[in-house]
Order: sequence, then structure tokens, then C-alpha cells
Amino acid sequence: MIAISKITSRFFCLVSPFFLAVLLGCAEEIQPVSESVKRVRHSLIQEMEERGDQFIRAGRYRDAVLAYAKASNGLGATAEIYRKLAEAHALNQEMPEAVRVYEQAIAMKSDFPKARTELALLLTRLDRPEDARAQLDQAIRDRPDYAWAHMVLGLIHFRQGFYDEAIASHERAIAAVPNYAEAWFNLGEVYLKQNKYEHAEAAMRRAVGADSTVARFHNGLGRSYYLRREYEQAAKAFSHAVRIDSIFARARFNLGNSLLRMGEREEGRRQLGLYKELEEQESLITTLLNTLMTYPDSATVYHDLATVYSQRGQLSEAHARYLQAIQRDSTFAPSYHNLGNLYLRRGAFDQALALFERALRADSTYALAHLAMGNTLMLNKQFDRALKHFHSGLRYEPNNVTLQRNLSVARDIIQSARRTQ
Repeated sequence: MIAISKITSRFFCLVSPFFLAVLLGCAEEIQPVSESVKRVRHSLIQEMEERGDQFIRAGRYRDAVLAYAKASNGLGATAEIYRKLAEAHALNQEMPEAVRVYEQAIAMKSDFPKARTELALLLTRLDRPEDARAQLDQAIRDRPDYAWAHMVLGLIHFRQGFYDEAIASHERAIAAVPNYAEAWFNLGEVYLKQNKYEHAEAAMRRAVGADSTVARFHNGLGRSYYLRREYEQAAKAFSHAVRIDSIFARARFNLGNSLLRMGEREEGRRQLGLYKELEEQESLITTLLNTLMTYPDSATVYHDLATVYSQRGQLSEAHARYLQAIQRDSTFAPSYHNLGNLYLRRGAFDQALALFERALRADSTYALAHLAMGNTLMLNKQFDRALKHFHSGLRYEPNNVTLQRNLSVARDIIQSARRTQ
């Protein structure tokens, strides 16, 4: 028998048992994966995908990224899972990663117009219009009747000043889906830009007729009247828009100007005052979103963005942004506190208390969290515990009037209860 050298012996110790068997010519035949194993793998992938879907609906975008990533790592992961992972990255402001994963999804399934169109929208946000157009052109070649791709291509043409091309793209979208409200609206926008007001009115009417629940469509219809000096008709359309969306700043502005033109000065000025407040908020939101493009991991920026959304009554959006702040800094007490207040407004006391406790674990000196904790405990009739938190809050903010008042109320309730015992 030929002696095996020390080097060869060391090599055999490092390789896998299967590879060693191959080298010695005695490997067993590889058995195919059983159907039961395939079913288990598919079930696990499906479970993680469904969990990701739930996280998306709840605004928990980082958790969605993690869930979809686990699903995509499994054998048998589909291009659709990669598309969802890319979408979650984009919602979580992870733009380069989103682009990369969209490209992976398309590599897995080249005829995938939905992924190409979503990627095109993302590339437009990243100021890459030519790359976006290339994706849309391919999506349309793959599926000529894919209305969404035609409409998005129309938007890109419009932004680049190619109005005839924009009209043609929107008309192709409408030819594919005749009641495509968004395409009718965008067609109307192009006509407004070309000063073709009657054409714009007709398109906007079709948009409103297809979906009367969207404030932008009514605002667009109002603009088609206003620019023709039909102020009463315009005011009706703008009023409808603000009834649907009370924080729609531009519709408030348009309504205010229409009313002034009609001689209704007091109400017109009031609407313009509301517009100014909303416009300041929208300007701040735009600034914060642009900041996130540069600093996507800033908990402070997410927190500030959430606070503005909360002030505007956009509570679902605020909830999602506070979660994003916490995901980036698990010790960021103000976001735990404000998120707890959102739950408190919904009457979810247990969830609110848990979040206030998290805030205090992150920063025990945070007086507002002590105040919120005390208020919630008062609602739960735990007056002694509430009293302790009001005391703690005043230790760190001795001049806080609300803490002083609530401390006094808690004392009075406790003393009254003792007298009746």
C-alpha cells in the first residue's frame, strides 16, 4: 500500500467527508431533495414573505427588509420576493441597495414590467431619467399594454418638457386601461401646461369620473376652470378637494384665490392663512426627505419628520417614521415617547405604557416621558404610581407647569380616596 504523506493526510482532514469519498472513488449517488423537504422550504419562504407584507402595512420597513431578505435566501425564492425586498429598501430610504435588488429581480425574470417600472420611478428620484426611460422602454417592449409603464414614461417626458411625447404616452396608457384615473389626470396636467384649458377640463373630468375620492383630481379640475376665469366653478372643485384632504395646501391656496376673485374676502383670506401654515409644513417635510437622501441613518431626521406628520394628522406616516428613528437608534428616547403618545390617542394604554417605559430606560431624566407615564397611569387609576412619575419629572424640569398641575391633581385624588376609606 502506498503511504500517504503528512501533507496529503492534512488535506484529507480538511475536506468534507463527501469530497473525500469522491477522491477515493467510493462516493454514494446524490439523492434528490424529497418533496416533503421542498414543501417545508416553500412554507418557510411563504411565511417570511407574509411577515414582510405585514411589516410593510405596519410601516415597519426595516423589519420588512429583514423578513424579505430571509425569504430571498431560501431555495426557490421568486423574483417577486426580490421585488418586494427592493421596495422595502426604498421605503427604508436605502436607495442604492434598492436599485441593486431591483436589478437582481429583473435578472431573475427579464419580463417583469412591474419591477422595471418601480425601478424607473426610483431612478427618477435619483436624478437618472435616461436610465429610468431605458427600463420603461424595455417594460413596454416586454408588455406593450402595460398601462402603468406608459403613464410613468409620460411623467418623465413631461418633466423634461417633451409635451407631445407625454400626451402620446398617457394616451397609450388610457388605450390600455380606459378608466385609468391617474393617466387622465396627468394628461390634463400636460394640457394645462400647454394652455389648452378645454382639453384639460375634459381630461380632469374623466379622472374625477373614474375616481372621485382623490383630492388632486378635483384640484386639477378646479385649475382648468380658474385659468378660464370661471371662479365659481373653480371654487366648488377646490372646496371638494379640501373636503377630501384637509391638509392639501395647494388646494387651500387655489380656493382662497377663487373666493377673493368672487368677492368673498374674509373666507378667502382665511383659506390663504391655512395654506401658509400647511405650506410651511410641506416645505419642512421636503427638506427632511431630501436630508434623508444624504443621511439615511439619522434617527433625528426621522424623528423630526414623524413629528411634522403627527402635527398634520398623518398618524400612520408618523408611526412609520418614529419606528424608523428607533430602528436607527434604539436609545432615542423622544421617539419612544412620541410613539407612545400615538398609541395613547388610540386608547391603547398598555402599548403606550410599554413605550414610555422604553423611553425612560433610554433616558431616565426625560421629563416628558415621566409626564406621559403619569398621565397614562392616572387614566388607569394607578394614582400612587402616577404621583411618583410626576415627582420624578419635576426633579428634571422643576418649572414644567403641566407636571405641577397634574401632580396637584393626583395628590387631591389620593387624599380624597383616603378620606372616604
